[in-house]
This record gives sequence, structure tokens and C-alpha cells, in this order.
Amino acid sequence: MSESSAVEDSIKHCIEKNGFPEKSVRLPFKAIHDSCKKHNTALKEVLANLVPDKIVGTIQGDFIEFRSSDKPASKPKATSQDSGSSGIPGMGNLPDMDSLKDMAQSYMSQMNPEQIEEMKSKVANMSEEERKDILKNFSQQFFKGKP
Repeated sequence: MSESSAVEDSIKHCIEKNGFPEKSVRLPFKAIHDSCKKHNTALKEVLANLVPDKIVGTIQGDFIEFRSSDKPASKPKATSQDSGSSGIPGMGNLPDMDSLKDMAQSYMSQMNPEQIEEMKSKVANMSEEERKDILKNFSQQFFKGKP
């Protein structure tokens, strides 16, 4: 058994024990990351290897949510931000924030917990103006040509 398949088998066992595939299951990010390190395999590789089994893993903060690829991703309830407004004064409409979230989660899946904590700390210490500037610059760079 390869190292990554040991982690994959463990994840499959845990999520099935908790009601998968009928419902989405969240497992702690740290436990899965530690298991990957112990088995000398990349989390990104493990998540990719689960896709052919119709298991989609998405990092959500301190958890990884596993859902069946047959079921759509759970969407949060509609808010005023869903109406096309960024919710940030002076920022106007920003394009496809779901794509931005997916991209950020993809990058974060490749980071270790220490790197994630460092990033959280940096963002927490930024002024509101710095946060707005980063979001504006990011949207201009990655969403060129979108309204």
C-alpha cells in the first residue's frame, strides 16, 4: 500500500463512518495534514487521488469538507454581497468572488499550518485601507475584462 493510499483509506473510512456520501462531512485540517506528513505525502496529491472516487475535498478554515462530486457544493445563504456588491465601500462590483475563494483555497491547501497562521496574522494586522488595496489590485490583475 502506498503512503498516499494509507491516508486516502483513512479519510474514506472516517467520512463513510460519518454519513458520506449522503451528507457532506468535515474533518479537521490539522489531523489530515499531520497524517500526510507522517506518511510523507502531499495533501494536494491525496485530495486529487480522491476525486476518481467521487470525493471532493475543500479546505474551509480549520476543516476540510468532503462531499460527493454528485452533489453540488453547499452555498451559503444569500446575503447583500450576493447582489453583485463587494460589500466594501468604494470597491463597487467585483467579479466572480466564488472563483477567488476557490483559488485561495487551492493555494492554502499547499501551505502548512504555520504558513496559514502567519498569513492570518499578517492580514489581521493590516489596516482596512491595505485590505481594500490588496483586493482591488488582485481583482484587477486576475479578472481583467470582467465587469
